[in-house]
Amino acid sequence: MPVSEELLEILACPMCKGDVEFREKAEFLVCERCDIRYFRERCDIERCRKCSGELKVSEGEVLVCRECSRWYPVIEDIPHMLPDNLREDLC
Repeated sequence: MPVSEELLEILACPMCKGDVEFREKAEFLVCERCDIRYFRERCDIERCRKCSGELKVSEGEVLVCRECSRWYPVIEDIPHMLPDNLREDLC
């Protein structure tokens, strides 16, 4: 289910406070061992950075900041918009 327009109007990047855009189809590299998702467009890695586990390609939704280009996964219709210091999925 796409993120609603009303929600997009009030959401802002937690780092720069810029507007975010919703992308319904994005590819992620997912570690099944520790459940970390890496945005494939930004991460060119072969193993999980946390546990060195294998990564599988998965499709999902993502929010991308229009100002600083940071990305935030949408998991089970919930935007996971954590600041950089609380994330393990950055490349």
